[in-house]
Amino acid sequence: MYTRYNSNFSNTLPFSNINFNAALATSTALGYTVPGVATQRFKVKFRSNYSAEIWVCYNGTAAIPSAGTGSTVPYQELLPLNESRYVNGGDTLSFICSTGTPQVSAQFLLVEDTTS
Repeated sequence: MYTRYNSNFSNTLPFSNINFNAALATSTALGYTVPGVATQRFKVKFRSNYSAEIWVCYNGTAAIPSAGTGSTVPYQELLPLNESRYVNGGDTLSFICSTGTPQVSAQFLLVEDTTS
């Protein structure tokens, strides 16, 4: 049973029983597979230090952009602090950083389950 999304009590969220927590290694992509099945949709809330530059890629492998050039990696963006995204069970997330060993956390709350 997954913790369901519920924003009661002035938009506070419950603790989740599905969390991803990691200390990243410089220039090394770290992948995570969202638990559950494709018919389950989760709200994912990312957390890290406000100064950390962490890239996250949805259903792909995160890559650090080269200096002085533009890149177009589909579904990749700087970690969206204080924002949420939707993912399905079985999707993958990939994280990478270019400096240091920042810590990152992702909290998953079940939003929809159409499993028969």
